[in-house]
Amino acid sequence: MKNIILIGMSGCGKSVVGARVAELLDKQFFDADTEIEREQSMKISEIFEKFGEAEFRRLEREKTAELAQLENVVISTGGGVVLFSENMSALKKNGKIIFLDRSVDDIMSTLDNSNRPLLKDPARLQKLYDDRIELYRKYADITVENIGAIEEIAVKIANEWRNKL
Repeated sequence: MKNIILIGMSGCGKSVVGARVAELLDKQFFDADTEIEREQSMKISEIFEKFGEAEFRRLEREKTAELAQLENVVISTGGGVVLFSENMSALKKNGKIIFLDRSVDDIMSTLDNSNRPLLKDPARLQKLYDDRIELYRKYADITVENIGAIEEIAVKIANEWRNKL
């Protein structure tokens, strides 16, 4: 069985929605960033601070390759996973990619950026969104706008999955 892979900007709701989709479909849920933090015994912000973005992206590529080999799971990726085509190729081999799109204004209104070093100000977030939007669209099998209640979004994705995306 194929995996459900959620991509999108940090703060777009991938983790919360993904966990709920996994519950609705009785699948195991993995959050790539949480897995990296657990294995490294430090927050993403600490990895950036101590080792830099290049090291984080290396860890992210390794974790993505590992998670992509799982079967019948829901995976929430990091916001920058789309920056490396090898990440997306690995994920697409055994998964359907869902771009969870959410406006920058909505992200900023709810974002706790204390653990997100690249999102310290709205202008930076907007630039990241502008830089990545075409990649998210390119790799997505479907796009789901994250507007409304988490439950509604999760049910929509679960229903799409049941209808074989």
